[in-house]
Amino acid sequence: MGLFFIFIVMAIIRNVNKIVEKNNPVASVPEPNPNHNKLSNYLPFVFHSVIVILILITLFSVKVISDERVDILIGDISFQFYSTLLLVIIGLISPFTTIRPQTRQKMLEFGNQTNNKFIIWLTVDKNLQLTKIGASIIIIIYFIYFEHLKFPALNDSLMSSVAVFLIFFYLLNNIIQLFRHPSQFRRANMFRLTLLFNSIKKSFFVLIGVMVLLFIPSAILGFKFVDNVNPLVFALLGYNVIMAYNEYKILKIEAAS
Repeated sequence: MGLFFIFIVMAIIRNVNKIVEKNNPVASVPEPNPNHNKLSNYLPFVFHSVIVILILITLFSVKVISDERVDILIGDISFQFYSTLLLVIIGLISPFTTIRPQTRQKMLEFGNQTNNKFIIWLTVDKNLQLTKIGASIIIIIYFIYFEHLKFPALNDSLMSSVAVFLIFFYLLNNIIQLFRHPSQFRRANMFRLTLLFNSIKKSFFVLIGVMVLLFIPSAILGFKFVDNVNPLVFALLGYNVIMAYNEYKILKIEAAS
């Protein structure tokens, strides 16, 4: 997906989320304890902080992050965004929640008024829930088939093993949340999607600024260092600094609550 298309998708997702929030008041949903898992709360901040340190070492000392690893980390950002987007869409569908009696009655009345047999069929037993589960499966297949959900390139290294563990832990935690607290699941992933989107957007402008202010003048003046530095490193640095700062703010809010 291009950046412009992502802007459109984000606008649609936000509008749909507003409609869902309007029909599902916060007070009606039991909120889980935000400090129930302090380890998982700190993992994102530690991860982004370590990446920032490694990039700074690469820029000013030893090249610990090669161009191949830069591509892997960029792929990781793409995976984070699209996996969160997928989780938000599934959260909006909410496949494991049963239909409320008031909603069932409204659907039945509308179906009878319009003589819409499909809507009437949805109100019978668990047909709506099964339809939502089927729609979620189709969306997951779509994301995988068209490679919107591409796992980061992994190998047999220790870093790859850690990445596999973090991905598994992240997905397992979200599946549990989806079953136990569907509304909280939707809000948490909507918040993280907005956070990721804003961070990616800002890092894109960082990359443009670096290209205009540093790389183009340096290339004109004949400085050699531009040939040895991948410009995406600066975008990666900007993204991880922004994400580390945002995760730090989240930790402060959770500590105060």
